[in-house]
Amino acid sequence: MPFCEELGAAAGSPFVRDMMIVKFHREVDALLLDEAELRKKAKGIRSRVAERDMVLGELQHLMAFDSTLQSISKLSKLQTQDLTEVAAILVNVMKKQTRASELLGVIENLKALPY
Repeated sequence: MPFCEELGAAAGSPFVRDMMIVKFHREVDALLLDEAELRKKAKGIRSRVAERDMVLGELQHLMAFDSTLQSISKLSKLQTQDLTEVAAILVNVMKKQTRASELLGVIENLKALPY
């Protein structure tokens, strides 16, 4: 319980504690909103990747032309870039979720302080 004691010392009074709770709740709300936007962006990119996969499948049946091979190469490069971006977005989402969970824990500890 040393963390709770530190919170109690930092809060100092019920008013300051309540202000800290409000501030942390706002930060959690902002994190969750940002997380939702990132998830939406990742979903859009994954849809684009799925559409390109379909096109790549069709192009691979037409391997006879050099231009087809170039198109496949360009689309494959775009796929890799998009999948890398999605991975980075999802890592960011996980960081935001972790931070929001931590803040919710702090909020619960603040609420538990005796005043």
